[in-house]
Amino acid sequence: MRNKISWLLIGLLFSTGLLAQTDVSGSADYPLLERFPLSWIESYQRRQTPEYLLMLSELKKVNNVVVADRRQSLQGDLRRITYRIPEPHLPDDAFRHFREQIEKKDGEILFSCTGRDCGSSHYWANDFYGISQLYGLDRTQYYLAARLGNDYLALYAVQRGNRRVYLQLDVVSPEGADDLKQQLEVAGYATLSLEGRESVEVADRLVQLLAEFSPQDRFWFVVHWRGDDASEAIAASEAFGRELVDGVRQAGYENIESFGVGPLVPPVLSGRDRLLMVVRRTQE
Repeated sequence: MRNKISWLLIGLLFSTGLLAQTDVSGSADYPLLERFPLSWIESYQRRQTPEYLLMLSELKKVNNVVVADRRQSLQGDLRRITYRIPEPHLPDDAFRHFREQIEKKDGEILFSCTGRDCGSSHYWANDFYGISQLYGLDRTQYYLAARLGNDYLALYAVQRGNRRVYLQLDVVSPEGADDLKQQLEVAGYATLSLEGRESVEVADRLVQLLAEFSPQDRFWFVVHWRGDDASEAIAASEAFGRELVDGVRQAGYENIESFGVGPLVPPVLSGRDRLLMVVRRTQE
C-alpha cells in the first residue's frame, strides 16, 4: 500500500509540473531573462546566421509562400531556445513572464499578436521556426518581436493539441562594442567568439569596449578553448589570454587579468570551439 501511495505522489508531481525535467545537454538560458519557473530546455541551438528575418506582422501564405508584410533582416549570433512549460500552466502564463521582464528592462516591443491574429500556428512552427513541437492551436498563440539593448528577440508561446505548452525564444545579437557593453552592464559578463580571429583583432575590439567604462573598472578575460588534449588546450588558451592582455595594456588599460581554462566549463562554449568571456568585476 505504501509503495502504491509513493507512486501516486510521484505521478502527481509530474502531472502538476512540480518536478522540472533536465535541460538538453549543452544548453543555456539567455542571460538577460529568467526562465519560467520549473520549465526546462528541450532544444537549443547557437550559431552565426547570415540572415534572420524578424517578423513584424502576422504570417500568411501568398502564392504558396509564407510571408509577413513587415519584417526586419538581421545577422549575427543566433540563439534558439525551446522551453517546455510545466502543467497546468498556459501559454499566456509563460509569455507574460517574459514580456514583463523585457518591459522592466526598458525593452522595445516592435510587434505583438495573440491567437488567430498571428496567422496559422502551422506557419510559425514549420515555416518560420522549423520546430515541429511549436505546432499548436491557433487560438492559444502569443508572439512578440522586441529589442532589448542591442539584441533582437522573437518570442512565441503555444499550446499543442495534447495540452503541452512550449515557449520559443530566438535571440539575435549583432556583434559589436555596443552589444558587448550592454551585456556587461546588465549581466556582468559578455561573450565574444574567437573563431578565426587573431589576438590583435580581438584586442582592438576589447580596447573599444573598455573605452565605454570607467578607468577604475576591473575586467577578467576568460579564454575557453576546445582541444583533444586538455593540457594543450589550457596552455593555448593561456597564451592567447596573455596576448590579449598585452595588446590591451598597450592602449593604457591596466586593471585587466586573463585566465586560460581550455575546455573546462563546456556549457559556456555553447557549441563553439573558441570563446572569450569578458567579466566585469564589481569595484571593491
